[in-house]
Amino acid sequence: MRSGEVWSEIASWYDALLEAGSGPHETALAALLALVPEKLRGSVVDVGCGQGLATRALAERGADRVVGIDASEGMLRIARERTAVDLPISYHLDDAEHLHTCEDASLDGATCQLALMDIADLPAVLRSIRRVLKPGGWFAAVIGHPCFLAPHAETRLTTDGLEGQLIARYFEEEFWRSRNPEGIRGKAGNYHRPLSTYLNALIQADLQLEEVLEPRASALLSEQQSVYRNVPIFLAFRACAI
Repeated sequence: MRSGEVWSEIASWYDALLEAGSGPHETALAALLALVPEKLRGSVVDVGCGQGLATRALAERGADRVVGIDASEGMLRIARERTAVDLPISYHLDDAEHLHTCEDASLDGATCQLALMDIADLPAVLRSIRRVLKPGGWFAAVIGHPCFLAPHAETRLTTDGLEGQLIARYFEEEFWRSRNPEGIRGKAGNYHRPLSTYLNALIQADLQLEEVLEPRASALLSEQQSVYRNVPIFLAFRACAI
């Protein structure tokens, strides 16, 4: 089953999860907004927009136009339903690896929140993002931290009683599903890549790294998944098109 079809199958469940209050998504969105320009203007594409959480936040921050791109028709349907008509947002069914609906050098910025791990061809999506950005345009993304959200990581107590993550399968690049069938990574799976793979892919796509964040857990995330009080759940970064 293709990725877009998988996400369409779980779209309603995923939307309900976010609406009920998701500490991971709250933390991820705050990290993303910390990396985009404070006075946001111009046109932005939100790649892998899902049900539009970050897309709407970018429009509310002040972007003149936001384009939400996703491969899941089910997610886009919910995104449109949740988006106020007065927000300058359009949604398109598209392939993140090619961005067929976006013209070359046409956008001031791009974002990708918690979606790079869901895309099979990382170099292709970064090349496409670089293609659609104007020279000097910015790209901000949040990913599951590859050092701590590695395949089958186990939460363990240290000798001083602190929770941490035991990682035994870091170096292999692979698609995997968590052992929790009720979690997002249990339902949709995830492409694990070492940190060096992400950094080298940015370099090869002519995207120059400008800032990196390892955000601390929000109060809600700390309550829902206490291990992330001690280790970062996400890695966030901003790069510039060179």
